[in-house]
Amino acid sequence: MGGEQLGPLGKEAPGGQAPESPLLAVLSHLLSFLEHYGHLQRLQEQAGAYRARLRRAESRRRQQLRSFQRASRQRERDALSLVASLEGVISEQQSTLETLRGGMKLPSACSLPPAPPAGLHQLVESISALQGDRARLAEEIQGLRQELDEREKDKQQLAGSFHLQIQELKHQIEEREDELARLRTGMGVTDSEKRIHNLTVENEGLKQSLGVTQGLLQQLAAVSAQPSALLAKENEDLRGQVQRLEASLQQKLAQLAQLEGQVDALQWYKEEEARQLDERLCALQQALDAQLSRAPDVQYVTQTVEVESPSTLRSLAEVEERNRVLQEQLSSQGERCQRLTEQLQGSEEVAAGLRHKISAYEHEMAQLREQLLREISHLEAQKEEAVKEASECSEQHLDQLRQQFAGVRQRLAVLQPLLRSIRTDYGSLRGQVRSFSDFYEAALKEARQQMCSAISEVSEANRDLREKYQHEVLLRRKYHDQLVELKGNIRVLCRLKPVTEAEQQASEASVAVSTEPGSESSVTTSYKGKERTFELDKVFLPQATQEEVFLEIEPLVLSCLNGYNVCIFAYGQTGSGKTYTMEGVPDDPGINQRALEVLYREMEAKQGLCKYAVSLSLVEIYNEVIRDLLGKDPQERLDIKLNPDGSGQLHVPGLTCVEVQGFREIKKVAREVGRVAPQTGGIRGGRVGGLGSVPP
Repeated sequence: MGGEQLGPLGKEAPGGQAPESPLLAVLSHLLSFLEHYGHLQRLQEQAGAYRARLRRAESRRRQQLRSFQRASRQRERDALSLVASLEGVISEQQSTLETLRGGMKLPSACSLPPAPPAGLHQLVESISALQGDRARLAEEIQGLRQELDEREKDKQQLAGSFHLQIQELKHQIEEREDELARLRTGMGVTDSEKRIHNLTVENEGLKQSLGVTQGLLQQLAAVSAQPSALLAKENEDLRGQVQRLEASLQQKLAQLAQLEGQVDALQWYKEEEARQLDERLCALQQALDAQLSRAPDVQYVTQTVEVESPSTLRSLAEVEERNRVLQEQLSSQGERCQRLTEQLQGSEEVAAGLRHKISAYEHEMAQLREQLLREISHLEAQKEEAVKEASECSEQHLDQLRQQFAGVRQRLAVLQPLLRSIRTDYGSLRGQVRSFSDFYEAALKEARQQMCSAISEVSEANRDLREKYQHEVLLRRKYHDQLVELKGNIRVLCRLKPVTEAEQQASEASVAVSTEPGSESSVTTSYKGKERTFELDKVFLPQATQEEVFLEIEPLVLSCLNGYNVCIFAYGQTGSGKTYTMEGVPDDPGINQRALEVLYREMEAKQGLCKYAVSLSLVEIYNEVIRDLLGKDPQERLDIKLNPDGSGQLHVPGLTCVEVQGFREIKKVAREVGRVAPQTGGIRGGRVGGLGSVPP
């Protein structure tokens, strides 16, 4: 190849010069790689354009072939229609001759040798000329094939030489890969190894470009071979069509010659019969003339016989009768001869028309032959142009590949000083790697010790926090017990309902409930002029919000997570605001929804410490009748009984408990109960909900 070979490992740059900077080497390598990649893209674009050009040429050739096939089929149909029309005319003439033969009672065994007409000889001569043209075209196609074979051999020789150059280039690349592998065997994860890896990647890219180049060569060979194969196939198809047309034409010509022979024989029969009739007519005319010339003798004899004897009169009458019969036969033969003469003239006119049609068909066939020759010459010119274009494209592509090969050789020459600089860097960095490995092991050992001490400290801190948390839980439960004892296990709270506009507008309305200013635990009622004061744990004024009411009972809600049973219910007459306090509205929820949100928020906060299983039951008590709202049959009645475990607690046997995983699931169950309630008569009494929380 003439390229510079890499030196052995371990040698420095010649002349003792300082190696090139690694950063500059990497940058130059990157620039060369980008240049090579751009060149490869341009080559692929050129190959794509060449393939598109070949596809367009192929589509044009296919269109021309289809048009030629359509023209050939049209000519074949015209020839078949011509033959069919000739057969029809001949069949008509044959039927006419059969009619004449039947009328004249000619013998069918007599036959004469047919004389072929001049039009048939011309048709045979045109077919012979077409066969000669076909042979000439076959010779020209054979010559073109030989020329294509010679060009294909030349192209294969060029491709073989180029393949040899590619193999040599592959050999050089493999040698450089081996050298890079030897460089990599003793190195760690350093910058030098990264640069060597980049060089390896570039070599892989060069190999891929060589593979692409080989693929393009194969495609070029396939594309150049494809047009010749297509042209050969087209020639074979055209040759087969011409042979089929010639065979069909030969058959039709043979039939035409046979029918024309029959027509000539019948015409000869008619002429012979007419001649015989003319001879008989002439003989009869002569006999008639002779009889007419002898008329005076007969008259004289008749006159004399009339005088002489009656027997002579009888013979004279017989002679006159024969003469009359002969005259009648003569007139009938004259009429028949006239009819035959008219038929003969009609047959001659038909024969003249047939000869005119045959000459017209011969002229049309000559025109078709000229058109066929022009189309064949046009196809040959297109074929030569396509072959010339393919050869020019092949030469241009080979020139491009040679330029690419020269560029690859130049890049390989550029890589050699870069490899020398990498060797020098490798020698200096190898020592640094050895010293760095010792430093790295010491640093890792120290880091392990620090991590172990930190982990032990964190474990101790977690243990202290766990103990403190357990202590805080116990204190919280103790303080809650004390708070319950101070406030009482049963607390009664009162919430005053605001006066509505309708109640304010009523003239007889009066304030039935009032509170003392500054007091939050007493309420005064007025009924029939009597006032009574009640002391309660808490009184909420009409302007109290839902949030203020819930803040008062929130500690009780949270105490259920510590194992305490909690029951919260609203009591009052119809329209006093029980549903609003417990359920609320979507924009301002009541105690139930706020309590559930707080419970689930607290359980999520303690998720890493405790696990909770939450179940829900929903009961309706109306007229001392208990119904399970979550059961399959809402009309089923349940009873309240003592718990058989001896704890003294009450329970409802058969009550449905549904395990819920979140607040959304509880709302879903409540909506389902709300949909079922209208079908079962509605919720008419008090509703009691149970929420159980059991830590495992």
